[in-house]
Amino acid sequence: MSKFARHHHHPNWVNVFIGILAGFATMGMLPAQTPATGHAVPAAATMSTLYEFTGGGDGGFPQASVAISSTSGVLYGTTYEGGKYGWGAAYQLTPPVAPSTTWIEKTIYSFTGGNDGANPSANLLIGPTGVLYGTAYNGGSSGYGVVFSLVPGTGGVWTESVLHTFTGGNDGANPAAGLISTKTGVYFGTTYNGGTSGYGTVFQLVYSGTAWNENILFSFTGGTDGANPTAGLTSAGASGVLYGTTYGGGTSGLGTVFELLPPSSSSAPWTEKPLYSFTGGTDGANPQSGIILGKLNVLYGSAFWAGSSTACLLGGYPAGCGTLFELLPPATKGGTWTQKVIYTFTGGTDGAHPYETMSQASAGGLYGSAFSGGSGADVCFPASYPGCGAVYALLPPTTQGGAWIKSGLHVFMGDDGGGPNGIVLGSNGTLYGTTYNGGALGGGYGTVFSLVP
Repeated sequence: MSKFARHHHHPNWVNVFIGILAGFATMGMLPAQTPATGHAVPAAATMSTLYEFTGGGDGGFPQASVAISSTSGVLYGTTYEGGKYGWGAAYQLTPPVAPSTTWIEKTIYSFTGGNDGANPSANLLIGPTGVLYGTAYNGGSSGYGVVFSLVPGTGGVWTESVLHTFTGGNDGANPAAGLISTKTGVYFGTTYNGGTSGYGTVFQLVYSGTAWNENILFSFTGGTDGANPTAGLTSAGASGVLYGTTYGGGTSGLGTVFELLPPSSSSAPWTEKPLYSFTGGTDGANPQSGIILGKLNVLYGSAFWAGSSTACLLGGYPAGCGTLFELLPPATKGGTWTQKVIYTFTGGTDGAHPYETMSQASAGGLYGSAFSGGSGADVCFPASYPGCGAVYALLPPTTQGGAWIKSGLHVFMGDDGGGPNGIVLGSNGTLYGTTYNGGALGGGYGTVFSLVP
């Protein structure tokens, strides 16, 4: 069963895959893109499974990638299910100390499903003092999710504190993405539901010295401004501008890329501006990943659906297996941003349905994952669609206006995981990630992996 079908109570994934158990009517199995001459294309990477979840006290079915400590190399993450109470867990994965080659997993918190939250589906953020910050999609005193912190203590004991409980009203509901921070004590995030119109919010949490206070920066209306953000935000730095995506809304109802401009004075509101609305054609549709801010203010991202009229056909959804795109800023202030597709997935060996935010190397190359495809095997999602997903590299053009070149780094086959949740780039160039299911132990509760390009 697919990630999306399994969690039928998770609205953003219901909207994507409702009825998917009927299967794809047709799955485009076209050859992957052929690299152009003159590009140094990476070979397949060396893959290592660092940990396999059992679905018990250690958790199961991670729906987000990991956070990496820059000092210790420890990985931190969440699982949507499992833990001591079955409502999900937060874990740490400690690198081996020679001569051992085994990573050590430890559950640092198990959610009870009560006031502390339930079903975390997002990545964690490591604060400057080692405190972890995250969101839980469900739970809390109102049942609409929470923002929480995990504070390390003596003896390896972590303490969870709820920073905000969503009520399902104007303050938002069901955060599906993690947080970002622009300075200590200030965090930004999105909620999939809630807000004044019920189509989600962008929120800010600020620590006053004694308490955390939530401010709603924008409530989506479900119109041209967008609807139901499933991904987190990206900060433009000193300007204070935030960038993000919405799964729905826009001029065609198929999602947007937006910017949120900070107020000119303390009493003025934030200003939301859609930069692009997806049409469901060759440009893509329904982004479920965030935005990368590249050089010269170029934005990079992915769209989960559309891109091709012949691949990944499923009734009621835009034809196509998804796209990778760039958004070029206008030549003059206030002008129109230009969207350009830099890769279209075929559903074949290259993968299908790019999911979660990519990582960008210093040289400009992009690393990311496709949730399905990669092979024709049905071992990971037998009730829905073929392929266990893939990890890819995308190299920038060598000449201005040239083509980006995609290269497959790894194709998952079930025993090594299935349904990758994005890629994180470590300081040593190693790629890290998680898979929603799969693993060689037989339970299929997901893995944590590394790839050395």
